[in-house]
Amino acid sequence: MATRFDAIMARRGEIMRRALGMDYSEFEISPVAFDYERMMGAHGYSLDDIVAIQRRAGVGDTPLLELRNLTDLVRSVSAPGNGARIFVKDEAANLAGA
Repeated sequence: MATRFDAIMARRGEIMRRALGMDYSEFEISPVAFDYERMMGAHGYSLDDIVAIQRRAGVGDTPLLELRNLTDLVRSVSAPGNGARIFVKDEAANLAGA
């Protein structure tokens, strides 16, 4: 018995075409390959246009915060030169929520 999720996933191509006005299947090379450059050239927006659209929608500039105590802990148990700085991306501060 098909679930509602299965029914929606079976229509995902149609949903994307109707929502975005673009058929992503045109850019699929294989099940694991996608022609990103051709897709970006086909939509008609420059990189500056995309940045402006994202800014208006509140996308981008999500703060990265260093977790200093965790960074100090990692460095205390790591060999010299192998420690890492640990950051968290604060999605709650992103107006678009993603």
